[in-house]
Amino acid sequence: MVIFSTPFYVKQPDENNDVLVFGKSPEQRNEDSVNGISRFGGLWRAPSYFNSYLRSARILIDHGVKTNSLDDIGLPIFYMQRHATELLIKRLLSWLYEIAEFRTELGQNCQDIPSNQQKKNFKKSHDLSQLFKDLSKVSEHLGLAKPPSELGEWVMELAKYEKTETWARYNQSETRDHMVIRHVQDEIALPLVDLQRRFEQVILNIEHRLYGEETYENELYDEWLCVARSLGKAG
Repeated sequence: MVIFSTPFYVKQPDENNDVLVFGKSPEQRNEDSVNGISRFGGLWRAPSYFNSYLRSARILIDHGVKTNSLDDIGLPIFYMQRHATELLIKRLLSWLYEIAEFRTELGQNCQDIPSNQQKKNFKKSHDLSQLFKDLSKVSEHLGLAKPPSELGEWVMELAKYEKTETWARYNQSETRDHMVIRHVQDEIALPLVDLQRRFEQVILNIEHRLYGEETYENELYDEWLCVARSLGKAG
């Protein structure tokens, strides 16, 4: 019998486990509820950033619809949607870059994937269009399936509304030639409910699932597992 130095608590059947897999002790739950504390992190309760932003957007949308306050909270909702998109694309890129790394260790020629610019984009860029281009190019160079076209269409849909990659975070930005871009100088209508519905449909065709039909991320995981096993880095 394995005894862990740090205990973990299984969540109740009515609790979501997409962001945090494990729960808290009943005493801690009650105390945090009374004191208004959000508690996460540590050995057993590392949060899924992607699912956290995705679910937060959904909760805010539901609240905005019920309270007729979507105008007031539209910017943070949109930011959560686009940031979740960035996290998803970068997660897919991380599979590809590690596959390339493992193949290189196995003596295969991976054509300098990722390139220095792609590494820089992965670490610093928030440009969804560029990140999706990297995803498409690297998939092709590695001889793997291309990302679903729905993801590219989703990225283009978001680009219709944001003038720059910081559009939802600041009221203005500056170009390289020092021209100031005012982000909401003109009125904009964000179809937030439809955007959330569409995004969640895109995710269904991409995200890794243990059971059920094949997805794009499942294919990447299968290839990663194959090369990882060849190197003795996975069971």
